[in-house]
Amino acid sequence: METKEQERKWHLIRNDNGEWISDENVVFLTKEEARHLRIKAKLAGKKLNIQHGYDGTLWCYKHEIKTIKFNLEMKTDEKRTDDYCKLKVELPMIDIPKGYTYHLDKRDNLTLKVSEKGLKANMQDNESAFESWAIVLKFYLKDIKTVTIDWDDLSIVSENNLHFNRFVYRLTRFVQSYEWAYSKKPIPQLPSILVCNFPNGGASEADEHEKGSEGWIECKYVEKHKIEYDVMDHQLPVGIFYDKVSRETHFTTGQKSAIDIWAIKDGVFSVFELKKPNNIVLGIISELMFYTNIIHDIMSHRIQFQEDAKMQAAINNNYRGFADLYKAYLSGSIQKINAVLLADSLHPLIKPELLDFINDSARFRYSRISFSMKEVSL
Repeated sequence: METKEQERKWHLIRNDNGEWISDENVVFLTKEEARHLRIKAKLAGKKLNIQHGYDGTLWCYKHEIKTIKFNLEMKTDEKRTDDYCKLKVELPMIDIPKGYTYHLDKRDNLTLKVSEKGLKANMQDNESAFESWAIVLKFYLKDIKTVTIDWDDLSIVSENNLHFNRFVYRLTRFVQSYEWAYSKKPIPQLPSILVCNFPNGGASEADEHEKGSEGWIECKYVEKHKIEYDVMDHQLPVGIFYDKVSRETHFTTGQKSAIDIWAIKDGVFSVFELKKPNNIVLGIISELMFYTNIIHDIMSHRIQFQEDAKMQAAINNNYRGFADLYKAYLSGSIQKINAVLLADSLHPLIKPELLDFINDSARFRYSRISFSMKEVSL
């Protein structure tokens, strides 16, 4: 850095335009400080001119820092104590949800904390879809090395344990799937015996739904494409229970929880998560991942079926194709699972490259699980 010693105890330094400036009016910065100051300047909407000395020294004007600080104090986001602001600036094209608490350490390890509200929300909602956002942040923010999932403790355990159990199942399978994914706390162990419910009647018909609704699109899609598969049906129940199916033995919420569309052909089980064009949520990834893991655990007999008279009725009547599914379950004929994002319009962050990243999983390769996207095209 070029300097001139003066008679007084200050120096002149040269800025990037070749002008000499008193060092009393500047602040010297480390590279990390300069990076953080650039982020704050963007958040404040103010211009920042980082100057460079010939020896690599970085500095800026004191008045710029004062202006940035003043403007940040006027912004509500600065009240946050986590790294939401930093992520939002570094990924301006992503509308990062505020429902999580973020921490990005100096080694670029990200912790994403799910709120109690997120633990109880629908999986497709931003505040609950932790898998979706962990994947997106890891993919688009290339410097991130690991993503650790944390969560708020439940305030009333007795009322919320079913929501939490679903979260535990999702988190268990998520950290098993990616070597860069971790849990902040020990994950409670899943029960040794879980059972899935089954259809107790046929699925609804298209004329029972409003035209253009997801239910209507679902029925029409099955009508059009079922000829392409050995079996294809919709609304497959996947409620999970302890030991047996009953009101008292729910493991997760949602006795009505069901896979939109499913199909089997030549030993390949396809799971479809359907969204209509105006429902372009990123959480479709979390939903599809959950249902895909459920099907994989069923076909691996980690999740079982309770054999009783009601299930026999579902088989005899082949409700929603259950007889064919149960046959595949018993025979072990399923060799691969296709997880399909079925929509004419998807969230703008969901691109083929992101699906390649999702599929880059040793567990998915070993289990022959793959994610893809497909248009509805009725």
